[in-house]
Amino acid sequence: MMLSNQNMPRSADENRPRLLIVDDESEVRRALRRLFRRNYDVLDAAGGAEALEILQDEQFDLIISDMRMPGMSGAELLKSCYLLYPDMARLLLTGFSDLDSTILAVNEGRIHRYVGKPWDNDELNAIVAEIIDLHQLKSANESLNARVVEQNAELARLNRELEQKYLQKSDQVGEAESKLREAYRSLHHEFNSMVHILTGLIEARIGEEPGSTEKFARLAKSFAEFAGLQGQQIQDVYFAALLKNFGKVSLSDAVIRKSLTQLNANEKKEYAHFSVNGQTSLMLLEPLQNASNIIRSHTELYNGRGFPDRLAGDAIPLEARILRIASDYVELQREHNFLGEKLSEENARIYLLKMASQRYDRELVDVFMDVLEDFSEGVVSQVERITIREARAGMVLEDNLYSPSGTVLLSADTCLTERHIEKLRALQRQFEGHDIMLHIARQDANQASSS
Repeated sequence: MMLSNQNMPRSADENRPRLLIVDDESEVRRALRRLFRRNYDVLDAAGGAEALEILQDEQFDLIISDMRMPGMSGAELLKSCYLLYPDMARLLLTGFSDLDSTILAVNEGRIHRYVGKPWDNDELNAIVAEIIDLHQLKSANESLNARVVEQNAELARLNRELEQKYLQKSDQVGEAESKLREAYRSLHHEFNSMVHILTGLIEARIGEEPGSTEKFARLAKSFAEFAGLQGQQIQDVYFAALLKNFGKVSLSDAVIRKSLTQLNANEKKEYAHFSVNGQTSLMLLEPLQNASNIIRSHTELYNGRGFPDRLAGDAIPLEARILRIASDYVELQREHNFLGEKLSEENARIYLLKMASQRYDRELVDVFMDVLEDFSEGVVSQVERITIREARAGMVLEDNLYSPSGTVLLSADTCLTERHIEKLRALQRQFEGHDIMLHIARQDANQASSS
């Protein structure tokens, strides 16, 4: 098949996500190409048969198909894509009158999302970005899992080789043992790299300062040592601290940006699943099984009013009780915390002591106070994410500020003025329903209260 010029592969970065747009209306295809070409490599097809022919030679991260098309409908196309290319994400554009067909597409085509026509450009852009992010995270996770499996197979092979050499020549055992030790060191290095890749993805998704999670994990590890844990138990707490927010990656932007006090009932229900989501995603990796169980239970409260299992007292694993105290200490010093009010370091300590025997294990809180006296590293991120409504003159941007369409509005290190804020608030009104977030240098509690 000869592709039109607009469908020829671009000489762009091969790492850019690729979209395939399928619609029988050329104006719709042109509109969608204009919408996505800034951030993605985009190809299009005028119908289902043409799309399937393209897919024989090309790979895509996401296919976006209209429902009503002559010949093959969008539901039929996406069902075929699910069967032939299950790793490619699928999104359906549909009208209200196509509800029955949409339900069929959800059930048989296993589509990831559907969007009503006519669509809102900003909303569609956000949905596609979310699907691509999750698709890339899944691919990275699968690749890392495959690497772990490969390394385990290599270790098994080396172990068999060691046994054979031992039976043949005892003088060759030393060399085989050296290879086995090297293989274990290599596997350990690969595993740690995987964990820190995931940690970086989490920080980027929820807006935390790069490297802040590692500092927090060292605090949690020190706490575990002070509490009397040994060996692998301490290591499990360390990994759980690094990955405790893994389940938040799939939460909506609206939930991630708010404190618990600002969430509505539906958003709280969504938020309450993040620790379970984290456990189920990580427990398939054997070295993280214990850490994943800690992640599930670290949102429990000593009085039994936490989630997801309403555990109380000593029924909560010791490692999870440790992680909860350390997490809340750091969280209380951030802007969007479960109290709705940022505390100073000293007031965060006072809160932990006040809530001992209610939210927290009393004995562990006392141990944690000793940990803080001994731990000299700062663990609270020096960068905050705030909305334009929270912006104040004198704040300094830590990163470029982008509009929802991807345009740089203000560069990093800009000190906000009243005029900046006035213009940004006017812009925010144009994008009602889509909060524009600023990354600013953190103020301490005393500065925040006096400003």
